[in-house]
Amino acid sequence: MGILGLIGLLFAVGGFSVMSKTSRILLVILLGGSLYYWQSISAVFHGGNGPDLGELKIAMTLLSANIGGFVLGSVLGVAKRSSTNELHYQERKKAIFTFLVKWGIIYAIYSFVGGKVIDLISGEDGMGWLFMRVWGIYGFVALIIIWLALKNTSKNRSRVKS
Repeated sequence: MGILGLIGLLFAVGGFSVMSKTSRILLVILLGGSLYYWQSISAVFHGGNGPDLGELKIAMTLLSANIGGFVLGSVLGVAKRSSTNELHYQERKKAIFTFLVKWGIIYAIYSFVGGKVIDLISGEDGMGWLFMRVWGIYGFVALIIIWLALKNTSKNRSRVKS
């Protein structure tokens, strides 16, 4: 196992150790179902052909759900352990979910519209989804950084004028 494998193992063990018992159980169920699905669409069961685009979309969505569930469970576990009392934890939890809902909706709209535009340009249905799944988050982060930079420069200009 290389150094990256050891780092990944440390993150996995650390993440599972801070998660609540409920988060761990839900994540293990999700991972088990995902592994079953990924094994069922393998090339062995498709006569060597591999999965079609629809099956690949489901497999990638399950991968994202596993990663997202792990990160969310870990973040909530850290928030609970670092909170002084239950009310403090509930406030942090509400802030985390508010953030996730707000930016999740914005990302979903960005990803859907971007995928449809790429489908129109390429003339191939499904190409936009794949492109946005692989490179969409990088474009989204770049657009957020540009938006924040422009927002801050406009605030600075208005302060200078005052």
